[in-house]
Amino acid sequence: MFFLGTITAIFAPYLKLVLISISNYQTLKHHFKSLKSTFIKYSILQLFLLVALTSFGQNEESILRGKIVDENGMAIHGATVFISELNKGTVTDISGFYKLTGRFDKNYTVSYSFLGYETEIREVNFSVEKNQTIPITLKESTTSLSSVSIIAKSKVRKAREQAYAVNVIKAEELYNTGADMNQVLNNTSGVRVRENGGLGSDFSFSLNGFSGNQVKFFLDGIPIDNFGSSLTLNNFPVSLAETVEVYKGVLPITLGSDALGGAVNIVTRSAPNYLDVSYGYGSFNTHKANVNFAYTAPESGFTTRITAFYNYSDNNYKVDVQPIDLITNQRLPEQEVERFHDTYQSATIHAEVGLVNKPYADKLLIGLIASGNDKDIQTGVTMDQVFGARTAQSSVVIPTVKYYKTDLFKKGLDFKLYAAYNMAKNKFIDTTRVRYNWLQETVPTTSAEFRRTQLENKDKEGLLTSNLSYAINKAHSVSLNYQLTDFDRTSSDVENPDNVTFQFPQHLTKQTLGLAYQIGYSRFNGTIFSKYYILNAQSFSNTSVGGSDPIRKETNLDNFGYGAAATYFVLPKLQAKASLEQTYRLPESVELLGDGLFTRRNPDLKPERSLNFNFGGKYEFAIKSDHVVSIEANYLWRKSEDFIRLDQAQSQPVDRQYVNIGNVDTNGFEADLRYQWSNKLRAGANITYQRIIDKQEFLTSTNLSGTITTPNLNYNYKVPNIPYLFGNFNADYTVFSNSYTTDIGETERVKNRINIGYSLNYVHEYFFTPNQLGANNQDNIPTQLSHNALATYEIDNGKFNISFEVRNITNEDLFDNYLLQNPGRSYFINLRYFLDKPLF
Repeated sequence: MFFLGTITAIFAPYLKLVLISISNYQTLKHHFKSLKSTFIKYSILQLFLLVALTSFGQNEESILRGKIVDENGMAIHGATVFISELNKGTVTDISGFYKLTGRFDKNYTVSYSFLGYETEIREVNFSVEKNQTIPITLKESTTSLSSVSIIAKSKVRKAREQAYAVNVIKAEELYNTGADMNQVLNNTSGVRVRENGGLGSDFSFSLNGFSGNQVKFFLDGIPIDNFGSSLTLNNFPVSLAETVEVYKGVLPITLGSDALGGAVNIVTRSAPNYLDVSYGYGSFNTHKANVNFAYTAPESGFTTRITAFYNYSDNNYKVDVQPIDLITNQRLPEQEVERFHDTYQSATIHAEVGLVNKPYADKLLIGLIASGNDKDIQTGVTMDQVFGARTAQSSVVIPTVKYYKTDLFKKGLDFKLYAAYNMAKNKFIDTTRVRYNWLQETVPTTSAEFRRTQLENKDKEGLLTSNLSYAINKAHSVSLNYQLTDFDRTSSDVENPDNVTFQFPQHLTKQTLGLAYQIGYSRFNGTIFSKYYILNAQSFSNTSVGGSDPIRKETNLDNFGYGAAATYFVLPKLQAKASLEQTYRLPESVELLGDGLFTRRNPDLKPERSLNFNFGGKYEFAIKSDHVVSIEANYLWRKSEDFIRLDQAQSQPVDRQYVNIGNVDTNGFEADLRYQWSNKLRAGANITYQRIIDKQEFLTSTNLSGTITTPNLNYNYKVPNIPYLFGNFNADYTVFSNSYTTDIGETERVKNRINIGYSLNYVHEYFFTPNQLGANNQDNIPTQLSHNALATYEIDNGKFNISFEVRNITNEDLFDNYLLQNPGRSYFINLRYFLDKPLF
């Protein structure tokens, strides 16, 4: 920690000067608007091109395979195989086997390497024999370990060996399930996803002591905070992704965000040619359909890809409630009822067309995302209030551009650009003149169920992320990042057309500039960085006691953050990591402006700031040749100020607001244990503990009467409504695999395989109001234990797949935010067809 702090203190002032100078080149908003029509034209052209691609073909591919062992004949897991002429590589599996496929048609230089072993070089001629099997024996290196370099690694391995505290999920292993991103991430150490109900429900995401908007979400590096309710993690199918990166604490400068302490980046699939189609059906009349398609012409570099998915559910699972007698307004005895107004459906299409591997662009893609959803609203923020006709609708259209070029103008100079223009429409409808209870009984009202409205919010947001990096030499590089989000909202309501607040601006511009210096050797990797944050917000606030005199309010802020991260391989399989940062998070649009339905605006919010420290390590070792164990543990410490929290008014179950609650201290740890036996058995368990303490001694509030200071009754106690102890266990076993053995002992699945899996989720009891107040606080979410099982049958080397899943096997009562009950036992069957051959 002393090393990180010293380095940061030395370089931070210089980084700040550079960033403030760069910040004079501000806002690209007008460029976004001028590009909008061009994006749409290209996207329409793309759709016509996709329709024309109706036939599939196959070009002959070559295969290079083999097994890598040491001098004692022990398999080497994670060794690198790399063809330098093609810049193409792979790594060996747990049994030491490797396989590379491609259009190889001449002599190539193939290198075989592993940390601590001498590199083996082979010349392989594919002009005569297309399929080659080459077993390799690596000798231990007689030179210093620090002089050994790793030439190529898999994307997952590269990400895990960064200086940042990061978990990398290989999504391919989950393609046969019907899981969405939330379900996948909820099994990751340090992560807890709390959902308000079934499919399509609102959710809160917690990561190592931070939750909600403190954690940022990205799709290929593009922030998706304001993409609308139809483009959130609980809608994204896992088949959308190639990997999912979960950063805990310091973020790579390339993401360029203002996250307070973590982020999730979904990296979409990059395979040049494939077709992946699946359809699933399950309990509560749930339907999920997904299509993923990619075509790349090797000669011209033309590429097109499309992802489409559809979700539907009645969400009519049973819940335990105390209905309200609509005549007496008294609670009736607790009973089990069926949710009756919770239908949800969403559809999304993401299409891209462009060029790859050109002299002027490694990748140039122009795309369009179109998405929408319809959602019935069953409850308020708690289950005390129930609705029978209130609904919400959302739609969004997003033109996008992706550009990537290595060696731009000069070798070692790389440039990335991601741009998008988000046009979203969100509508809330409450016009039924009756009030419901859980028994579906009604009584008439004068206007609506809660408040008569047909509020429509039209949101427009320009997004830009650009990154310029330069490799000074093999060990040193610098990176410069700029990110802009420019948000604007207009509101209207036919039920209240003369609402004076609609005349006020609702605008938010955020800019983040980052500068980083990286050092990378075979055993050591480190970075120091600095970020400059700029915020401009235009809104309104209420000044009178009755709140009827809104006035315009403008906020202009800038903040400076800095940090450092480092990793060191003590041994080839023993890695230590540490990071330290002073970071800020600027308020989001929903926090400042509200959503017009449940969340009130708060234009007086201040940015959060936090000093974060992470320290951890990972050790991987083999027991004999086919048993691999990995252990990872991390300690985290956070000191946060002006902590933003969603405050719930208990007396108004549909009323909430984001507020600054002052100072919060967080201490915690997480541990993850993984075991793999050959290609038969995989098992893992993780546990997370986080102690999040309110350190604000006094509370202040300001109104027309002045400023009032009162003692904070929650001082030195846990911040409520955040789980502090939770964990997961999962295992899967290959029951049957129809395979054959090659002449070097390599085993490949070529026919059928049956897998069974089991997972367990545990959450310890926690309180959603201050638990130290009152003699017997009942505002608690009880300890929960959920069991899940999955069986998968793969046919014809994974071409056809069938899976059957049971969630919450024992039908436990599961709850999340404010005791909102989640579904009980549910079943889901999924059918999938996958073709990975080249396409015409």
